[in-house]
Amino acid sequence: MKIIYQNPPRSLWEEICQRPAIDDSCLEDLVQEVFNEVKDNGDKAIIKYTKKFDGVSISKIELNNFKSTQDDSISASLKKAIQRAYKNIYKFHKAQKTAQIRVNTDYGVECWQDKKPIQEVGIYIPGGSAPLFSTILMLAIPAKIAGCKKIILCTPPNKEGVIHPAILYTAKLCGVSSVITVGGIQAIAGLTLGTESIPKVSKIFGPGNQYVTKAKQYALNLGVAIDMPAGPSELLIVADQSANPIFIAADLLSQAEHGKDSQVVLVCPSTEIVDEVREQINKQTHKLERKDIIAAALQNSFAVCLEDEKDQVDFINAYAPEHYIINVQNESFFVENCANAGSVFIGDYTPESAGDYASGTNHTLPTNGYARQYSGVNLDAFQKAITFQKIHARGIRSLGPDIETMAEAEGLKAHKMAVTYRLEALKEEAFNEDEVSSIELQGKASFINIKPYQSARDDFSTESKVTFLDANENPFNSTSNRYPDPHHKKLKTLLADYLKTTPNQLLIGNGSDEILDLVIRGFCTPAVHSLQIVDPTYGMYEILAELNHIKVEKITLNNDFSFPSQLWDTSDEKVGLSIICNPNNPTSNKVELDELEKIIASTEHMILIDEAYIEFSSDKSAIALISKYSNLMICRTMSKAFGLAGVRIGSLISNPQTIGYLTKLKAPYNCSSLNQKAAIARLRQIEMVQNEVEQIIRQRGLLMNELIKLSSIKRVLTSETNFIMVEVDEPNELYHALIKHGFVVRNRSNLHLCKGMLRITVGTEHENKRLFETLQRL
Repeated sequence: MKIIYQNPPRSLWEEICQRPAIDDSCLEDLVQEVFNEVKDNGDKAIIKYTKKFDGVSISKIELNNFKSTQDDSISASLKKAIQRAYKNIYKFHKAQKTAQIRVNTDYGVECWQDKKPIQEVGIYIPGGSAPLFSTILMLAIPAKIAGCKKIILCTPPNKEGVIHPAILYTAKLCGVSSVITVGGIQAIAGLTLGTESIPKVSKIFGPGNQYVTKAKQYALNLGVAIDMPAGPSELLIVADQSANPIFIAADLLSQAEHGKDSQVVLVCPSTEIVDEVREQINKQTHKLERKDIIAAALQNSFAVCLEDEKDQVDFINAYAPEHYIINVQNESFFVENCANAGSVFIGDYTPESAGDYASGTNHTLPTNGYARQYSGVNLDAFQKAITFQKIHARGIRSLGPDIETMAEAEGLKAHKMAVTYRLEALKEEAFNEDEVSSIELQGKASFINIKPYQSARDDFSTESKVTFLDANENPFNSTSNRYPDPHHKKLKTLLADYLKTTPNQLLIGNGSDEILDLVIRGFCTPAVHSLQIVDPTYGMYEILAELNHIKVEKITLNNDFSFPSQLWDTSDEKVGLSIICNPNNPTSNKVELDELEKIIASTEHMILIDEAYIEFSSDKSAIALISKYSNLMICRTMSKAFGLAGVRIGSLISNPQTIGYLTKLKAPYNCSSLNQKAAIARLRQIEMVQNEVEQIIRQRGLLMNELIKLSSIKRVLTSETNFIMVEVDEPNELYHALIKHGFVVRNRSNLHLCKGMLRITVGTEHENKRLFETLQRL
């Protein structure tokens, strides 16, 4: 490493980043000659060129018995190391598998993407002075995970015509289909064109010398894909004063020993660091066997001294290294700003060798600056993403006219007529409005066609005189030896009567939290949709979104907790669901029903109104809007007004299609028979429930009037709920003081816009009086 650039101007960076020029134009005629002869003469040409180029006479091109060969020549320690590397590489690449992506893009239009394996792949493994059996792990493992049917390995034999035993052991471990004892240009030609012994493949992977690289480029012209453009191996290290020069030198040498045309680069803030590393390079080189190769590689290598970290990052991204080691104190800055690199190694104890062999990442990486455009080999490299679409009759009715307009504007009449003929045919068919469901547009596509759990009792009424021997229950009678009614028939009938709706518009949940979880899961796809809520609001919305891996978008309330006039950005198609708690918890205020309807009408995505506190509000429920808006859902609970918080019964009200869809996603016996009986009994006491609600509302007013008189209370918010929000000077102090006097309230001062706020649930007349007296004394 003789060349040192000290603070070079940016105008010189492009020149500095140029790799050593390789003139391979002389190889073109040779590559074409080999390909032409392999095309004409098949195996005979393969054998001829193996003798000519490698000096090896082979009688059989394919090694038929490699899977049954003994592994005695490989040490137990090497086998163990290879097996551990296999485990890590398999684990990392298996994690790269992605689920099918399904999206209902428009009315009656289903689109999805699925990844399918490339059926036949070839992997080239150099087998000269350094047989790279580790590359088999890097290529055959993801090929196997992807599902490639044929994995053809080509590797040259040694002068005795023998394949290195570590290559055969690793090939067998990784499930390689066949081993071809051929290397060089002729191997790539065989994989590209196919011969009597070498199967033709669709894509070729693996490193090689300039002959192999040129042959792969030629194969690309013949319609066979390759992993990436390849060149000499390279490494860039960024280091500062905190880095250990012994480690830096060792890493540079580990890459320099790959070949005479390799390049290693050191980026650092001072020449002192360069000098320390040089000293270590000289010391360590004497202990290595490939001194001549290293010496030649170091002639191609250099150091760049840049004092500013931003300049260092910009230079590194301009160079776009194959391997990139970050060994600085401020490593997070370099990690976050890394834009171009094949693979990155971070910290003192992450040598590049780890990625070459056993950490789990792939070592087949873009060189020669191609990291600007290419990724290293990964699972996707062995797969093709295929898109599918299905348009239903109602979809082509809706979308068809727009397709016709666009085709006509581009002057492609045949494109237009392909739609027109279908629309004309549909005019003769009756359009069934019942087919139109917001679920087919909004529901998670992977769930739309899911089959729900089936119970044998779906065929019988629970009132029927039958003997149930279907569910493996204990036959001895007790209050709870039978599974509960999964359809909650009695409960739905009574609840529907109370809510002024119908049973087929109801879904019963184990508390409203289960309902919320079902709705988020049913209408939001991770990495596709977001959940939209106001801030502040009920905290479980955000928690449930996180548990379902859904991003949350928050709309901040006004300072007085009123809702913004433009509540939802309806242009954001990524929103899968909006939840509005009305009246809102913890702010205790409401959105007027006419304003709420404007919000619902202004958007197409699903909206859930959480009416946990509606019985305590002066406004009406939004249930009457269900028949008007197919994207509307309403959540109710029996925990508040009905006094059944310990029973855990929640409900969802929506159109029958939405209810039917979400019912498929719930657990079959989600509400116990005891809980259902308690809820049924309470629904038969509606007058008592309404009387209790009236008492709570009355007590709320009295308590608010008393609280505002206290000097410790700065503000009492208007309430449409069964709780009161108050603002105080020292919320934490007052909160703990109330605990000492036997009162538990909720400290909400940590929430957005809620500085100094405590939330107080309205209790009985006696409880409220005791609370007020206690506050007077504090």
